[in-house]
Amino acid sequence: MQLKKPSSSLLALTTAALALPGYAPNAEAWADTESDAGYRFSFYKEGDISAEATNGHSSERYQVISNQFHLLMPRGEEWEYAADVTLETMSGASPWYIVPGDSGKPIQVMSGASIEDTRYALQGRARKFREDGKESFTASVSNERDYLSISGGGDVDFELDGKRTTISAGALYSHDTLNPTDGRSDRFPDRIDHATKNTMTAYGGVSEILNEQTVAQLALSYTFSDGFLSDPYKEAYVAGNIVADSRPDRRNQFAVNFKLRQYWAGWKGALHLDARYFHDDWGVAADTVELGWYQSVGDSWTVSPSVRWYEQGHADFYRPYYTVTRDDGHYSSDYRLSAYGALAYRLGVMDTWKQWSFSMALEYYDSNDGYTLHSVDQANPGLVDFAVISASVSRKF
Repeated sequence: MQLKKPSSSLLALTTAALALPGYAPNAEAWADTESDAGYRFSFYKEGDISAEATNGHSSERYQVISNQFHLLMPRGEEWEYAADVTLETMSGASPWYIVPGDSGKPIQVMSGASIEDTRYALQGRARKFREDGKESFTASVSNERDYLSISGGGDVDFELDGKRTTISAGALYSHDTLNPTDGRSDRFPDRIDHATKNTMTAYGGVSEILNEQTVAQLALSYTFSDGFLSDPYKEAYVAGNIVADSRPDRRNQFAVNFKLRQYWAGWKGALHLDARYFHDDWGVAADTVELGWYQSVGDSWTVSPSVRWYEQGHADFYRPYYTVTRDDGHYSSDYRLSAYGALAYRLGVMDTWKQWSFSMALEYYDSNDGYTLHSVDQANPGLVDFAVISASVSRKF
């Protein structure tokens, strides 16, 4: 069975990450005949929390060093198999809880001693290509000192109208086991010893080739989580007492994603527009808009600057601190559930030479309560800024 490849202009568009959640980022519409092996290194560093936010005690936050290995092996024209291995080392301090300072100003208390951990992850994928689309099956496991996650899923594509329209659908399921360090210890009598949670995601969408220069995609996703959804390492100030972080044991999340790729042959470049709306039954609503430009330089180079804006409102039960108790017993001062916004700037560079591909990227993320469209009574002092630098190399053989 011979599968046709698209034109070069459409290839420039479809390799621009039009995939739905859970897809491989550069999945093509046919089985490649070459194997591919690669390695990616990345360094993630959070900005130190200021002395002003911690009432005179500045603290160094998290950093993560990541090593990722990838292998893709095609088998004939119909099947390909892929494996990804990740090794990450993490260290640093993290926000713990918030107390009221002078005039009620929120003061962040950090975890103090540096937290160190290592994460190992393995993901495998099998993909079958058909004349009218493809289907994929994935399985993964991720293990840290206190956290084990096992997941699996599948997706399917159907190509219609001479491959101009693609209907996609899929589902993912994960089971996570948490065994916190210092659980039920003398120091942390309220910390759990053991907990589990389950997460299911279903998604579907449609991609349309509008013309030789334009591709668009609209996708919907739904995620349901149940079990222990609190953070065992965080606490909250409640009416003069420090209590464990406590969130609802169920969460329903909905998202709408839109992607547009517009290619200009004369400029040898493509515009990437991504937009996302998110809402859940905890009261969090969020918007994301990202603009990027992928510019070909010479015969082999690509330069890709982009900027992303994100904003969200706070969860219904979130407060920096609580002056009175809540009837439902839900408390969280986690900045990730607060109202805030962020701007992220990224610059990527990629080069290909014979069978080799090389890339580097630098990203800076700046969060601030002034970037959100929602009202903020008191900004969370634990908002994070970070920088990521990454480099990768791969070879076809």
